[in-house]
Amino acid sequence: MKRIIPLVLFMTLFPFLWNCAKNTQNAIQGFKISVPEVTEGNSDHIVQITVVPEGTVVTAFDASYEIVEGSARFNKDIKPASGTLTFKAGQSGQTIPITIVGDTFPELTENFELRITYHNTSISRTISITDDDPLEPVLTDADGFYTSLSHPSMELVWQDEFEDTSLNLNDWSYELGNGCDKGICGWGNQELESYTDQKDNIRIEGGRLIITALKEGSGYTSARIKTEDKVEVQFGRIDIRAKLPTGQGLWPAIWMLGANISTVGWPACGEIDIMEMIGKEPDVVHGTVHYDENGHQSSGGSYSLSQEDFSERFHVFSLVWEQDRIEWYVDNEKFKTFNKANIVNYPFNAPFYFILNVAVGGVWPGNPDETTVFPQSMTVDYIRVYH
Repeated sequence: MKRIIPLVLFMTLFPFLWNCAKNTQNAIQGFKISVPEVTEGNSDHIVQITVVPEGTVVTAFDASYEIVEGSARFNKDIKPASGTLTFKAGQSGQTIPITIVGDTFPELTENFELRITYHNTSISRTISITDDDPLEPVLTDADGFYTSLSHPSMELVWQDEFEDTSLNLNDWSYELGNGCDKGICGWGNQELESYTDQKDNIRIEGGRLIITALKEGSGYTSARIKTEDKVEVQFGRIDIRAKLPTGQGLWPAIWMLGANISTVGWPACGEIDIMEMIGKEPDVVHGTVHYDENGHQSSGGSYSLSQEDFSERFHVFSLVWEQDRIEWYVDNEKFKTFNKANIVNYPFNAPFYFILNVAVGGVWPGNPDETTVFPQSMTVDYIRVYH
């Protein structure tokens, strides 16, 4: 004989039965991935990454994970890793051990990706490995300081050793005149020089680029070259070996502008001054950034020699440029760091191009006077870019 549950009783039990059925299903919206600060170290070590489900875990379930290479490479920077995580009700989460490969070589910050898959849905988290090795000591020869052509942990991606008999116009262009044709007479700084492409002002000799400022009558000539639309750089280590001029009113510069300057203008495009010097202070160089944050803003630092000036021998001016951070070095000694913190319009994560010039006069250095000796030259031995 069948027993029939009265409709009233069924309707009373239905919410309870429905909740019981529903509570046997997991409601996972994703995963919270907690990563400690990851530094490279000098030897292999394990970093524990914690993964916690976001939602309700009622019954045990599995999720797979894998490490995906980015700029961090397997067996060079990290060890390959993949597997399965089992999550149970009441657990706070699971940990994934990742082996970081340590060494003693200076490197750029490297990234890899942790990818987790659950029910055919994947989420990923990019994780950075911060290098903690100082730049290697610079080398010296009879002409001054220099750096090795190769760095064990980096790839040389562009260079100009200035070994040809003339400027490589596949990489460089001349900027000519006094800036008036661009609407910035005096190049926006009340400078006095007119730039030319003549050998008296710019030449390659003995494997070196020489930019020379001259006094000609009541005026001055010099040279300015750039890699705009030809060579653009986005992040890396940049080494430039140079010897600088000296004297009141001289203004040598090795610098970069954002490649989008033609569309957004200056300073929104960003400017990175790898090295600037004013000739009346020949023992001090400056590193600066310029940008637009509710108007023109800048941030700079300086480096001083103790018993000589930068005209006496070659020194190496380096930039270590990474996502959201820039560091300046002279002879591998760091003197300034700039990062993205609290800056909304940060332009320095985009491509930039190089500019080399020697200006004469201007708002910052002032004009030449009776003590200034001409000609004066900036000599550049090499420019090297590493990733």
